[in-house]
Amino acid sequence: MSAHPVLIRNPMQPDGKPSELLLVHDGRAYQSRPALYYVNGPFVDDRAGGAIAAAMAADGGRGYLNARGEWVVAPTLQDAQPFGPDGLSLFRDQDRWGYRNLKGDVAVAAQYEKAEAFSFGLAAVMIGERKWRYIDTSGQFTFDGFLRHAGPFTAIGLAVARGGTYKCGYIDRSGAWAIAPRFELPAPFSRHGVAPASENGRRFGIINQQGEWVLAPCYDEIDAFNDDGLAWFKADDNQEDYLDAAGIPVIPDCYDLSRTMRHGVAVERAAQMWYRSADDVREFGEAFDWAGDFNTHGFALARAVDQERGPVWGIARLDGTFAVVPADVLEPLPDWDIDIGYPEPGTPLIAFLARDGSIALLDRDARLAFRLRAESEDGVERVALYDETGRQLWQDAPCAGLHTPQPYFSAPPEAFLAEVGHVDELPAYAETMLAATRAKLLNIDALKQAAHDGEKETDDAYAYKSGPDDCFNGYSDTDDEGRLARLVRTRRRIFRMYLGEAELMRYEFLGDDRYPMVLRMLERCVARLSAHFGAPVSDPDYAGAEPDRDTLAWRVGALWLGIAGVHQNGDGDAWQHIWLVCVPSQTAFNAALAGQQPSPFDLT
Repeated sequence: MSAHPVLIRNPMQPDGKPSELLLVHDGRAYQSRPALYYVNGPFVDDRAGGAIAAAMAADGGRGYLNARGEWVVAPTLQDAQPFGPDGLSLFRDQDRWGYRNLKGDVAVAAQYEKAEAFSFGLAAVMIGERKWRYIDTSGQFTFDGFLRHAGPFTAIGLAVARGGTYKCGYIDRSGAWAIAPRFELPAPFSRHGVAPASENGRRFGIINQQGEWVLAPCYDEIDAFNDDGLAWFKADDNQEDYLDAAGIPVIPDCYDLSRTMRHGVAVERAAQMWYRSADDVREFGEAFDWAGDFNTHGFALARAVDQERGPVWGIARLDGTFAVVPADVLEPLPDWDIDIGYPEPGTPLIAFLARDGSIALLDRDARLAFRLRAESEDGVERVALYDETGRQLWQDAPCAGLHTPQPYFSAPPEAFLAEVGHVDELPAYAETMLAATRAKLLNIDALKQAAHDGEKETDDAYAYKSGPDDCFNGYSDTDDEGRLARLVRTRRRIFRMYLGEAELMRYEFLGDDRYPMVLRMLERCVARLSAHFGAPVSDPDYAGAEPDRDTLAWRVGALWLGIAGVHQNGDGDAWQHIWLVCVPSQTAFNAALAGQQPSPFDLT
């Protein structure tokens, strides 16, 4: 039997090129051609001394791969699904579904409009509009008749099905009704002979193989039973727990309990993060402010908070121990969807960004297993893979414009600057804003006409250059003078930190981590501008509008240069900005309106 390969994702690519997977097998690294993007499920033994897996190439084509990264079936298919226990994989070609065996050969020709994976020797296939039948592994139909819905068979030999009515029941392997249709939302039977079900789609209970209620309908939701023989449920009072086969809750007094359980362990995310199981609360000797689900390999990514150390990433293990990552490791490496802690299929490693910019692959003990590093020599960039001893296993071809991952959780404040690359550039940038406002004030007659025509500040005045328009220009001046005052000023967003709802739901600590960063950045900006323009004041007489709350401003001739931090949230999102604004004083603006043109000397 061949050892299964380790999969290592290489995100260090030229701009615009997707990341690719490398394979490490028997101490050697392999790079697929065409490039490998994704392996769909773990590698399985091909029963000929090797291993095979369904996979997707970087261009989106699907095929089958061996442990050395060679395409057994070229990636020209539309889809290729993981191999099941029956040794067959569902594939799609030319808009039809079929099945391939462990050699990659076609076992059942692609002929079905839709099809499902084999489960306990049978698979459901659609042969016409809402006409489903079951086939065996040879492709032969197992019984006569059509079904409008055909679910997978489970270990006890029953499958959810729907015939001529809108209600569902359960059939046996001969196609006979073992439990007559009466359910709106039934789930598959577990190996313990029970299944969650609902007759009205609103209240769920648990039935046995005779269709009798083991637990009468009483809960809002009950998921299918998992591999540990437990089913997640939610009650009216938002209590969340897991039920055993008798319908008895096994983890009492839980709220916001994860629907994912592996090795009998789930995460309770209400208040403090706890790992919970049916028999205890896993005590790790650490206070977690973020805890990921346990994976199939028996460990999980978590972040501990320590008064002295601050946030510390590490690996939580089933025995209740917590392995802190090495000192040179910065943070977990997010994927394209900003998810973290999910190993590649069949690979018990988690990718981290190291402080030197390399990517460290750590095992369940937080020990280094592999390292990807971007290297440059004589102006040539390339990526290399090293094992835990520092031995080079692979080196990519030279490339230009190599993109390397940047910190996400530990992003430096400069990463959120919008108009300048560094705080030291701020005085020069402010001078350009002052010059722009001086020019507008000297050209006040043209702006009067624009204000009369109803023009307002343009989008350019808000400098939306770094993301969605998450600042609402709610001004609704109805008079010419109010519109004119806003046209004269120059306003720029110099710092933009935005967190979407999905980010905040997944990583609640991010808001707490980044808010102090904004305050520190604001202090740095004020200090740098003060060194250039002198001490600021807190009560500038802006023309046309009150300054933002907590504004600090510098008087520069007849103009004000102001800075303010804005913190807002809505619809689950949160944003924290720093704005720089250049505004005439009320006196200078009134004089301009009266036709008293200020001299260039007064504006400096």
